Amino acid sequence: MTLEWERIEPWQYVVDSVASEYHRRFNDIDLEDIRQSLYQWFLEHPNKLDTWEAIGPKDAKNLIYRSLRNQALDYCQHWKAKSGGYETSDLFFYEADMVEALLTPVLRGEWNQLNKVDLGRPGRPSAPSEGGNMMAMMIEVDFAYWKLTPDDKKLLFLRHAEAMDFPDIAKEMDLGSEDTARMRHKRGIRKLINKIGGFRPYRDEDTSSVDSAGSTQSDSPYES
Repeated sequence: MTLEWERIEPWQYVVDSVASEYHRRFNDIDLEDIRQSLYQWFLEHPNKLDTWEAIGPKDAKNLIYRSLRNQALDYCQHWKAKSGGYETSDLFFYEADMVEALLTPVLRGEWNQLNKVDLGRPGRPSAPSEGGNMMAMMIEVDFAYWKLTPDDKKLLFLRHAEAMDFPDIAKEMDLGSEDTARMRHKRGIRKLINKIGGFRPYRDEDTSSVDSAGSTQSDSPYES
């Protein structure tokens, strides 16, 4: 397959934005190498590009942006694994419900209550370190929490340490509505996860179906 520049040119600003974002996150990887990996997405997904462009520029931009961010994350993780001498299959990815379960004991300072934390992950690795160290997970979540903005920290604290419901959080933080509080909570969890490695990249198939294209993004509402 040949790369058609005229297909990419309208979306060059998205390519540049995503490449710059992931170069900041993985600053030991050359910016141009990340950009080239994003061009590869256009080469491998002509059907998806046709479908998305047909539904309008605004929706197409959002869908392309999400797929390119996934492409960049996948490329950077593979590059980092190769340079570090390990396999990407060794990487641990936090999920939103897992982080929420860990936030309560972390924010309440209940470091000795590890046996009471239920991650809901039977038969799956329960920790980022070899041996399933729950304490290591709590330390990572705590570290990421303190890197959030004051408003994000306050909202997560009210929700997970104080066990407040969203209507009360909205009132306490003057957010206007329960839905706004929920959205801000979702965003805060997403930011926290991104500070400890980000979400697992999804498998991006080249499909001509808008519905299928959407479903390949992620099953998690936190990753949009």
